[in-house]
Amino acid sequence: MIIYKKDYISIAYYEAEKLLEVTWLAYAPSAAYREAMLQYIEALQKYDVKRWLDDLRQARVVRLSDQKWTKEEWAPLFLQQVKNLEKIARVRSTDISARISSENMFRYLDYSQLQYGLMEFEFYGEARNWLLA
Repeated sequence: MIIYKKDYISIAYYEAEKLLEVTWLAYAPSAAYREAMLQYIEALQKYDVKRWLDDLRQARVVRLSDQKWTKEEWAPLFLQQVKNLEKIARVRSTDISARISSENMFRYLDYSQLQYGLMEFEFYGEARNWLLA
């Protein structure tokens, strides 16, 4: 079931699998990017999410100011909400600049306190299969 849809992002929740699937579809301007990121938090609050698939294949570069916002403001909110997750899979962007901006945002997060598996993949099918295994 699609729970949030814009030209640049789609967020779906699959109740049977307790899976939240976030698919970035294009570049998102600053205000749109932040609104979409806050939808992550809202979905975690509203649905019984155990598995998370972050599909970044079509994601594009995130502006430096938004990278800073993500690290300093969004990440602490997100980390408070993910306690019930069992697994997170991220499918890397095909755009090298987008990969670098993503790595810059998430490099400094302390993942040691997370209670679940976090894996990155090149291919969507591999990521989804790992999540559902």
